Amino acid sequence: MNGGLASQRGPWRVGSEIRRFERLADLTRPEPFGGVSIRQEPLSTVGFSGATHHRLVVELASGETRRFVLKLCDPAREWTAVRTGDRVGREWQLLAERTLDGVWDAFVSPFVAYAVEGGRSGLLMDDLGEHVLPDVREPIALAHEEALLAAIARLHARFWRSPALSIAWLGRASTTSELVVQSVLDDHVATALMSPPLRERLRVGWSAAVSELSSHAAELLRRPAGFFADAWADLPQTLVHGDVKVANFAPLPAGGVAAFDWALVGTGPATTDLGWYIGVNASRLARTKEAVIARYRALLERELGTPLAASLWSRLEDVAILYGARTMLWAKGAQLAGGTATGVAEWQWWAGRLEDAADRW
Repeated sequence: MNGGLASQRGPWRVGSEIRRFERLADLTRPEPFGGVSIRQEPLSTVGFSGATHHRLVVELASGETRRFVLKLCDPAREWTAVRTGDRVGREWQLLAERTLDGVWDAFVSPFVAYAVEGGRSGLLMDDLGEHVLPDVREPIALAHEEALLAAIARLHARFWRSPALSIAWLGRASTTSELVVQSVLDDHVATALMSPPLRERLRVGWSAAVSELSSHAAELLRRPAGFFADAWADLPQTLVHGDVKVANFAPLPAGGVAAFDWALVGTGPATTDLGWYIGVNASRLARTKEAVIARYRALLERELGTPLAASLWSRLEDVAILYGARTMLWAKGAQLAGGTATGVAEWQWWAGRLEDAADRW
């Protein structure tokens, strides 16, 4: 694991590995943390998967306190897990899988312990709330975007065509691209687990989006996951984070970027992460979308140690647009329906790039 926080951690660490407990209740006892008492506080997050979070405050014998965040996951009750075929909990599997330790060469691990009991899991993390990028609709600092893009590129280069990509429980980008396609509204199991406001935004957004697209572009967005799996099969595959919204990261003062929310971790072309990044973070980008795409390419080529052929990059950029559109065009449609100048401009960029990409298919 990345050692960026190692000096701050205590006896729950076992060598370089994160400690695993057998019971979820063990994560809320003070003794394993060298504490004399522990209290839980409710914690709201910007996520929408259905996982729950608590802040734990551990009082040490010295009178000092340590703060952690506990994330409780139950794939059977989380619509994102249902939609992407996660039956066991990818986040704890990532922590247990030694062949994926290279993830922490790219990012700083915030995790200190975890437990798995039945079909549920608990993930205990350092409370890095003061460093997490705030959930506001304004651009992040250029330095923060640079650090984040560099870490994402480092992750992708680290697992470029890696044998580790054959791990069975990893998600597949072609499948996660279906997370919120229009047909999600017909998935009664998943929609029953969603919040009503999200269901309504999806309905309104997709209705507005498909009514403005050409029939060819709209049909392309409706293609099943298998179509994209086949279309992307000859492209370089790598490990992708899967949910690279800026609120899932914490640039640290000592250097490095801590990364959370690995529930959609999987395999696919690197630019599936890029498409999600520019789609979900539209109001947070420190550069224009074109500049973000160009900078990511430069960082990836630097990490790979070789330039990418123009023909290959053209296809990878189309992947970014298609993945971003399949996962976020509903939100752009909702913005278009809202009629604001910003929303219309956002829609026009995505619709234009999608139509161009569709013309090449």
